[in-house]
Amino acid sequence: MNRYVRVSLCIALVPVWAWAAEVSADARKAVTAAEEQWKTAAIARDRATLEKLLADDLSYTHSSAKTQTKEEFIQDATKGATTYKSIDFQDTKMRQYGPTVVVTHRAVITTVETGVANLYITEVWAKQGGRWVMATRQATKLP
Repeated sequence: MNRYVRVSLCIALVPVWAWAAEVSADARKAVTAAEEQWKTAAIARDRATLEKLLADDLSYTHSSAKTQTKEEFIQDATKGATTYKSIDFQDTKMRQYGPTVVVTHRAVITTVETGVANLYITEVWAKQGGRWVMATRQATKLP
């Protein structure tokens, strides 16, 4: 393929890529609600709600690099090593790719065990069975 054709193809595909990343109003509303439910459930140690909001194959990575499965996270959040006191998100951004929404934000998370943590978080929410579930989460400590 000559260079002209490759450049033309790339230019033609840019609007398609940009359009695919737009978040529908319904997805934005549903994922925002799911995140609020997740925050409330984590603080309240609500196992039933966490089970509904987290994908069965969840990969949940803390800012310490500790990575947990769905069951490990739920166990720690409801009866184990982590007691959430508050979870606040700021500068939230969302991008949608079909039935998947990527969410990034700054977060201030306070736990009994570690105190206040300033984080940058990336989450992937996937629509499964008509509902949005967190499929993965990665946190990084901010300076």
